[in-house]
Amino acid sequence: MSEDTLRNGTIIDDKYRVDRVLGQGAMGVVLLATHLELDQRVAIKLLQSRYAERGEASTRFMREARACVKIQSEHVVRVLDVGKLESGGPYMVMEYLEGRDLANVLQDLGPLPISLAVEYVLQACDAVAAAHAAGIIHRDLKPGNLFLTTLSDRSEIVKVIDFGISKARLTDSDEAALTQGAMLGSPLYMSPEQMMVSKDIDGRCDIWALGIILYELLTGKPPFEAASMPQLCSLVLHTPPLAVRLVRPDVPMLLEEVIHRCLQKEPKARLANVGELAMYLADFAPPSAARLATRAMRFFQPGANSGSARFSQPQNLISSSQGAKRGSA
Repeated sequence: MSEDTLRNGTIIDDKYRVDRVLGQGAMGVVLLATHLELDQRVAIKLLQSRYAERGEASTRFMREARACVKIQSEHVVRVLDVGKLESGGPYMVMEYLEGRDLANVLQDLGPLPISLAVEYVLQACDAVAAAHAAGIIHRDLKPGNLFLTTLSDRSEIVKVIDFGISKARLTDSDEAALTQGAMLGSPLYMSPEQMMVSKDIDGRCDIWALGIILYELLTGKPPFEAASMPQLCSLVLHTPPLAVRLVRPDVPMLLEEVIHRCLQKEPKARLANVGELAMYLADFAPPSAARLATRAMRFFQPGANSGSARFSQPQNLISSSQGAKRGSA
C-alpha cells in the first residue's frame, strides 16, 4: 500500500479509516481520516511514494514529527501518532484543523486591521519561541504555514504547521547530509543567510520571516517582489525594503521600526530573539494578547514577568537599526 493506492475507506494500521484527501503538495499528501476506536477525526500526512523511498525525505519527515512533539505551545499543530504504511513509507497523524491558512485570509480579505495582524503574528511568536527553546528553528515560516482555526468557544487561534525543514541540534555532518547545499525555504520569506545557504543559520532567520509576514498582513504584499529568482535574491541581499508607512500610512511609526529591525540584512542587527519581538508587538495587539508576549519572553529570560520584561524607548529601537536607509520620516 502506498499513498497512490489509498482510497476513501482504506484502513491504515488497523486504526485509521481514510475519508478523503485534504490537500497535496510537491512532496506530501494530507488525508482526512477517522480513528476507528475513538471515532475521532484526524489528519494523516504522508510522503508521495517517489519521495518515501528516499532516505533524506523520510528523515526530514520524521524530524517534523519529533519537532512538533517537543514544542510546548498551543500554537503548534499536535502530532498524535506516527507509523509506516505497508509500503514502508512513513506517516504522521496530527490533530485535524478546520479553517484556512493566513495566505487564504490575505487573498480573501486583503490587508488586515493592525491589531488583528499583530495578534496573529504574536500567536506565531509563541510557537516559534517555544520551538527555539527546544532547539528547533522552523526555517519556512510564511502565511501558508500559519493556520487559522476555531476553538470550541468560537475563539480563533493560529497554529504553526509544517516543520518539515526545521533545523534541530544536529552535528555538522548530519546537517550537510540533509541539505547538501540546497536552498531550503520559501523564497519570498527567506532571510539573506538562507539565500546564501549559510551554515550559520540560527533563530534569527525565523525573526526575518515573521517580519515579512507582518509586513504582508499589514500591506497585502511582501516587501520584496521580483520577476525571477535571481532578481529576488538580489533584492533580499542588497536592497532595503520599502517602508511600511509608504504603503500603509496608518501603521504606527514604532511598529514600522519593529518590522524594520526584523528585516535587517545582518542577523546580529535584528531583534535578539522572538521574545523581544513579541514584547514590542504587544503594545499594538488587543490586551488579551499580552500574555503571549510575556510567555514568549520567558523562554529567553526565565522568571521574567510583564512588569520586568520591558524594553527601550522608540528612539533606541530606531538608533540600533545600523543606520539602514529609510523610506519615510
